[in-house]
Amino acid sequence: MTNKLKCFAVSLFLILIVISCRSPKPMQTENKVQTITITETLHDTVFKIAKDSSSYNALLDCINGKVVLKNVIQAEPGRTLKSPRVRLDNNKLSVDCDLKEQELYAFWKSKQVKDVQEKTITITKFVNHLSFWQKVQIWMGRLLLLILLFLIARFVYKIYKPLWFK
Repeated sequence: MTNKLKCFAVSLFLILIVISCRSPKPMQTENKVQTITITETLHDTVFKIAKDSSSYNALLDCINGKVVLKNVIQAEPGRTLKSPRVRLDNNKLSVDCDLKEQELYAFWKSKQVKDVQEKTITITKFVNHLSFWQKVQIWMGRLLLLILLFLIARFVYKIYKPLWFK
């Protein structure tokens, strides 16, 4: 009786080993590389301001020993300069020409961010794929194995009827 039980256990073990054999799934490997490059550049520039001038022409006359403006011939402003202010006090000539302060130098920074991502996925491809007929044979073998297990169990049950199964 124990010999039949050992034979049944060994055959069940062999069947389980045969069922558990299968081909491995293809392996996937994934490599990610991320590179961030930041480039900062300092720029500068010089503004060129064109030359500018203003002019004032007038006739002077002497009356009683004092110089007097007789008449203005021409008063011409420039692009940024206004016409000059002219004053004549006690034989003293004053000409004022004002130009506002101007910025001549400028600079700025520019920043470039370059982000490079490389993603590599490698999938192992199998050359030997099963044909339809080979798959049918595998499924028929599994069905035959289930029928064989059922017959073995029935045979064991007829020979050895356990008390707990009644």
